[in-house]
Amino acid sequence: MQIKKTGVPSSVGLGEIIEVKMAGMITGGLGAVVICDEVPEPFQLVEGSNYKVVSKEVKDKAFSFSYKIRCTKCGNHWLGTGWQTRHILGMTHTQISKDDLRQLRVFPALAKIEKMKPLVRMTTRTKPSGSVATIGSLSTDFKEIRDYLYGDPFKIINWKASARAACRGKRYPLVNEYEKEGKASIWLFLDADPNIRVGNSIENTLEYSVRAAYSISRYFLGEGYSLGMYIYNHRGELVHFDTGKRQFIRIANRLLKLASSRGGLQVFWDEGFSRAVEHNQRYLITRFPRIVVITHVTSRSYSDLLNGVRKTLAYKRRRRQPDVLVINILSYSNIPTINCIEASAAKMLDMASRSLSDQLRRLGSTVLDWDPKKETMEATLLSAMQLR
Repeated sequence: MQIKKTGVPSSVGLGEIIEVKMAGMITGGLGAVVICDEVPEPFQLVEGSNYKVVSKEVKDKAFSFSYKIRCTKCGNHWLGTGWQTRHILGMTHTQISKDDLRQLRVFPALAKIEKMKPLVRMTTRTKPSGSVATIGSLSTDFKEIRDYLYGDPFKIINWKASARAACRGKRYPLVNEYEKEGKASIWLFLDADPNIRVGNSIENTLEYSVRAAYSISRYFLGEGYSLGMYIYNHRGELVHFDTGKRQFIRIANRLLKLASSRGGLQVFWDEGFSRAVEHNQRYLITRFPRIVVITHVTSRSYSDLLNGVRKTLAYKRRRRQPDVLVINILSYSNIPTINCIEASAAKMLDMASRSLSDQLRRLGSTVLDWDPKKETMEATLLSAMQLR
C-alpha cells in the first residue's frame, strides 16, 4: 500500500486553516482498508473527514480524499498517517501501520505593536540609536558626574569636582560618566507556573503568555535591541543576550516547546520570581536591561513578585526612572461558567488581580492588565499610551 500526503506546510500561524490532501494506491485483494490521518487533539476539523474506508478489489485501486483543519494551539505538533486492513472473511490478521510523520509548527499571531513607545517608562524613544546600552566602549557624549565605583578607570576621574567635594568632607572622588556605544538590552521573564494556567487546553494563561512573549521579542529584536529571556517556575530555561533574527528563532523555539508541553513538567515549584531575579542578577547588574515580566498576579504569587520587583529596582537604584514592565494576564474569563454566580466569581477574581496590580504600580513599575478575551495586546498597549 502506498500513501502520499500533500498540503502540510512546515509552519503556520495560530488560527490558520490548512487543507491536507491524501492520495495512494491499494494493492489487490478482497476486504477493506480503513485509512486514518491523525490530527493533533487540540486542532479543529472544519471541513471533510480525516477517515476514509476503501473497499479492496482484485486489482490495484487508487484512492484520494482531503480535509481542512484549523490550527488552534501553538507548539510543535505531529501529523501521522495510519491504516488498517481487513480480510473479507476475517481469514487474516488485521494489520495496522503508521507512516509519513510530518511536523507542523504553529506560531502565535504577531500583535501589531509598531507604536510601542510607552511600553516602559524610561525613555521617550525606543530606537537603539537613542537608547544605548550600559556596556560597550565609551563615547564622547557627556552624561553626568557621579561617585567613583570600584573598577572605574582613573582617566575619567574629575579631579576638580573631586577637590571641591573633598572640601565639603566627601571621601570618595567623582568621575565623569559618558554615554556608551552599543544596543539597548531587554530581559524577559516568563512565568510558567502550572498553578496559574487558568482556562482550557487551548485558551489558558500559558498560551496567552507565550503569545505575548513571542510578539514582544519579535518587536524589540526587530528594532535592534539585544534581548534575553528566562523562563521561571519551569526548568529555569535561559536564553542569553543576543540580537537579530537568529535570537528570535532561538526564543521562538523555546516558546513552542513550552506551549507543546503536557503533564510531567520539570517544575521548580518554589523558585518564584524573586529567586529567578537572584539567578539572573549578574545580567541585571552588569547590563542594566529593561525588564519585562509576563505573569498572572494572584494573592499566592503577589508577595514573591513584589520582592522580586524590589530587587530589580535596587539593582537600578542609580537610574533616574524605573524600567520594569509587568504584564498581568487576566484569564479568569476563560473559565466556563454555568450560571451568573460563577460568572460573578470570575469577575471578582479578575478584580482582585487588578487590585494587586495597583500595589505594584506604587513601587514605580509599569503594570498592564491584559484580558485576552476582551482586547488584543495591541489595544492594551495603545490604551496605556493614552493614559500617559
